Amino acid sequence: MIAAPLGVSGSLLIEPFLRMAQGRNALNEHNTAYGEWTHANGWGVVYEEDGRLRIDRSILACWEDPAIHALRDKRVFLLHARRASLGGVSLENTHPFEQEIDGACWSFCHNGTVRDELLALPTMAKEDATDSEKVFHRLMPYLHEGQVLKGFREVYCGFRNFTSLNTLLLGPDDFWAVSLCTRDPAYYTLTLADADNGPMVSSEPLVEFSKRQTPISDGTGVHVDRRTGTVETCSLGCPAHG
Repeated sequence: MIAAPLGVSGSLLIEPFLRMAQGRNALNEHNTAYGEWTHANGWGVVYEEDGRLRIDRSILACWEDPAIHALRDKRVFLLHARRASLGGVSLENTHPFEQEIDGACWSFCHNGTVRDELLALPTMAKEDATDSEKVFHRLMPYLHEGQVLKGFREVYCGFRNFTSLNTLLLGPDDFWAVSLCTRDPAYYTLTLADADNGPMVSSEPLVEFSKRQTPISDGTGVHVDRRTGTVETCSLGCPAHG
């Protein structure tokens, strides 16, 4: 997954995104001890059209979907390729998930699997939602209150049985990234780039944008003010995660 909170031309993102989804970007994805790490179970995007943000999704592997090339002349903010773990392959289960809160749209992407018991919430349209969507709905009351960091701390620090809670959350004025995993840190560590096009977060280092790339420490949240481009980092304070 890739986030450009200030928006960049899709022509800069499509090739690295396809490379990551096919497992051709990072050396750890060629290590057969980890198995095959392609993300072929659908993909989604947040992009700008006619001055408004839109979300499109597909159940095809992104490298097999010709629709992705229409993004090359769009301003893109989020891209996510799914590797299904819990929940079938469907448009409803494809990231990014979106929700209107107080008249503003929030978009949510997640990498990893949460195996803690997650009951459906009243805000959800279906009971058989994926673990990712259920996590998103647990954050929504905090988004309504304008307490996003508090939400991450109270919701995410309460989970115990998960591989990763790596998250990209795009709001009208703010962007958040969370790096939090319990296994395979070489695979799950997010990267923050100080790129020429503004701050960017990706699930792997991307050489196209900047040599000024740093891993986001486990147990850390990154906030970007989308109005100013200001970047702040903070500890979530989760047990054993800083």
